[in-house]
Amino acid sequence: MCGYSGVIFNSTSIFSSNAEFKAKFFVNASNVKHRGNEPMRKVEFDNLLLAHFRLAFVDLASNFQPMLSKNKKWVIVFNGEIYNHNILRKKITAEQGYKFETKSDTETILEGFLNYGLEIEKYIDGEYSFVICNTDGSEMIAMRDPFGVKPLFLALEDVQTNIFSTAKDSYLFKTPSIQFSSEIKGLSIPKRWNKEGFLRQFVGLYEPIRTPYQNIIQVPANSFLYAKKQGDMFICKLQMKKVPVRPPLNDNDSNQEELYSEFAKSLQKSVAHRMLSEVELGVYLSGGIDSKAVTYEAVQYYLKNKIKNPLKTFTISFEAEEYSESTEALSFAQKMGVTPNILKVSNDNLIYSYKHAVYHSENIQPYTNGSAKWWLSRFTGKYVKGVLTGDGADELFCGYPSFHYASWWKFALNIQAGENILDRINKLPTGNSLKDSGVFAKKASSNEKDPWLAGSSSEGSGEDFIESLKIWGIPHPLFGQIKTIATSILGNEEALKWLADQKESVASWFSFGLSSEESFLTDPKNALLLWQNYFTKTHLPVQVLNWVGDRMEMANTVEGRTPFLSKEMSHIAAKLKDSMLIRGTEDKSILRRSYQKRLGQAALTPKKQFGAPFLFNEVTLKTHFDQIIVKAKETGLIDVKYVTSLYDFMKNDFLKKKASPHVLAHLNSAFQTLICFSYLDDFLIKGNAPSRNMDYEEKVITNQKII
Repeated sequence: MCGYSGVIFNSTSIFSSNAEFKAKFFVNASNVKHRGNEPMRKVEFDNLLLAHFRLAFVDLASNFQPMLSKNKKWVIVFNGEIYNHNILRKKITAEQGYKFETKSDTETILEGFLNYGLEIEKYIDGEYSFVICNTDGSEMIAMRDPFGVKPLFLALEDVQTNIFSTAKDSYLFKTPSIQFSSEIKGLSIPKRWNKEGFLRQFVGLYEPIRTPYQNIIQVPANSFLYAKKQGDMFICKLQMKKVPVRPPLNDNDSNQEELYSEFAKSLQKSVAHRMLSEVELGVYLSGGIDSKAVTYEAVQYYLKNKIKNPLKTFTISFEAEEYSESTEALSFAQKMGVTPNILKVSNDNLIYSYKHAVYHSENIQPYTNGSAKWWLSRFTGKYVKGVLTGDGADELFCGYPSFHYASWWKFALNIQAGENILDRINKLPTGNSLKDSGVFAKKASSNEKDPWLAGSSSEGSGEDFIESLKIWGIPHPLFGQIKTIATSILGNEEALKWLADQKESVASWFSFGLSSEESFLTDPKNALLLWQNYFTKTHLPVQVLNWVGDRMEMANTVEGRTPFLSKEMSHIAAKLKDSMLIRGTEDKSILRRSYQKRLGQAALTPKKQFGAPFLFNEVTLKTHFDQIIVKAKETGLIDVKYVTSLYDFMKNDFLKKKASPHVLAHLNSAFQTLICFSYLDDFLIKGNAPSRNMDYEEKVITNQKII
């Protein structure tokens, strides 16, 4: 588990004539030093520079990077873990007679690529991003794991990133240079805003490739970039694997009963693989089924392998008890005989960590739970260097309220009379015309007094689907949230026009790997499948695994391992029909029912959103507003009048009381996003990283009283 940066360039690149570029590159590369616990290692060639920070778990004595091939013609930088690499190296030795010099998966990937080329992806299972270059600067390959657990960003000289906004099998372009890094801050390029990418991320229309920054993209999950020098340019191909999370299934597809047993065996195997380490690992434990199942299997691994020291688990608790799951987590930890470690944080602690979480995330977003995850990794790092997490279960097995909502839409529209989709939706809101669907919709959307706490973005009337079908031609369960936030920063008329302009892009990512036929996209029976496919290819790698995954763990030099995001579990997910994911109001049904006998009542505990409160209040509102206004004027990204209107609403209790709970939550989140934007403009655009108070942090994680 590591961090790396590099640049490959030709004679026409702006870097080739810049005498100060080499020194600047290594200074910027040091911005990802938190991803390792060892000093920077670097190599320099005529047209290739590489830097690497290592956090080692296997072959501690010799697994150094950048790593050269035996013939010195190729070099690799790698971040992640390949859990089946010993199988691959046996294959290489048997077929080629190659003798490995290290025990590391880094050498396995490098030799695997030299033997199998881009087919290497078929042979490896794990979380990874890597770049392999010819040392003469003529060729480069970059690859990222199937779910995008490990980040990889590219800065492309003279390439307009709008070419990546619509989903395609592949993208062709040329450039005189390619920079790459585990994080945007590690790229040696001036950071500038890209307005279209900025708006997309601001409103929650996450894109797998384009970012909010000019000339910077991320290599999407399950893809590779191949670049070869031709004259004074690199001819590049970014190739995506066009595979859906699940294919459309009929009720009679596969033996569903066998899948319950297969599911548990696959998770057991996935957890066991992720125990590959020469140093101690722990487990994140919340009150939910995801982390409980991982903890259970980790305990079974300890018992099977006769590991004497108890497994350590790590849990975060909040000053605001409504967000806490520590009581449930502690009870389960005691039942399993593990050593629980629980950190309680205050709202002031979260305000402190929010800046650091934003700095490491580099994303514009409304959420605040990353500030809690930052503290959890900071706390965990005192005890272990790596931890297993439950990340990915909600996406692969449908755990969010929006998945319930999509399932309800399928139910409601299938029993609604009408020749076509427009005939049916013109009779909606369905909840007012069907006997019980309104009740079901409210359960599906967690329509509570505080939707933010419930992780709910929809009121459950069906209006989200109606509007998104009319504007985009696809059923999007979060359209109300997106529209409200867009309107708050663009105004109603401009927001609707801008949203309509996003139709081709949004619809293409919805259908990627599936059918793009209008009848397929609008058919209610496909609503859950389409939303899961879209969410897993966009929100999961761009937002979820960033904000509460790899970036928050590695912010404090802790490796996160994700058993649910393995080849075994993706194969299971592809076999499931809707009813094994959402059964009535039961989410992640396959997971809960597979583990009910193993965990008992703990398997049925309702999902509680991992969240944190908004990190502003009446006292700080004006301070944040003043900072945002300055940034709005400087960047020109947002009209000051809309920021002012939102601020006026935020400070007016009467207006807030008149708004529905969901609209209020959306507007609160819009203001939180503006705060995030103002911080990022300082931290990333201007390069002013937030300073840390190590004494304060130590007092928090040792539970000493803060004075």
